[in-house]
Amino acid sequence: MLEVEKIGAIAQAYTPHELMAALVWQRRFNRFDGSVVITDLAQQPHLWKSFVFTKPIFAPDRDGLSLNGVLETLLAMANYRPMPETSLMHFVPYPADTLYLLTENQDVTVAQLMDLGQKWQADSVDVYSGNVAEGQEDWEFREYFAMRLRGGLRGKTLGDRFDAVLICYWWD
Repeated sequence: MLEVEKIGAIAQAYTPHELMAALVWQRRFNRFDGSVVITDLAQQPHLWKSFVFTKPIFAPDRDGLSLNGVLETLLAMANYRPMPETSLMHFVPYPADTLYLLTENQDVTVAQLMDLGQKWQADSVDVYSGNVAEGQEDWEFREYFAMRLRGGLRGKTLGDRFDAVLICYWWD
């Protein structure tokens, strides 16, 4: 299962973004091509600060917590078996379909990232800022979300803070 020494070496050698990028790179389905997404992000690091690839976090489900998507991910990871490309039997890869990207709240940057969503043929691209959660019934969540985005990014100089937005790309 897990080789602690190997995991330690990987953790020392790669950043969290590189590890996540490796998962995205492997994923291809419908109009999604992970290698194209990662190549574009690698060529334009000035456009983003952080990203994660997963199932939708607040997708509609009976409990509103998207536990089904988390369960699918955990099952796929638990059942993964490396198979040669020529094998007739392939196990389901990491079942993510949603890219969450954090960036600075600047119109030009957001517009460029929206354009990438078109290039990547995402089925939907949504931008979440402190004001977007207006339809949210939970006032505390809305306020917390807005507070975390306002001044949530730190600059290189101590005290520099920037407003952030969350861009969500989803593929069916």
